[in-house]
Amino acid sequence: MSKRKLLVIGAHSADFVWRAAGTIAMITSQGGTAAVIALSYGERGESGELWKVPDQTIEKCQAHPAC
Repeated sequence: MSKRKLLVIGAHSADFVWRAAGTIAMITSQGGTAAVIALSYGERGESGELWKVPDQTIEKCQAHPAC
């Protein structure tokens, strides 16, 4: 049997955790591989609290662990 390959594409950097973590775990535990592509850091949607910081920029937000 050939090893399975999985490609996961999400809009934001943490999306794969909520939507595909179980599938990723299953495939990789069986010797397969998984690649994750995030189309953005989520800097405008998932990090709303960071935008309350004065003089916030996209670059600062992307460097923050919350992104």
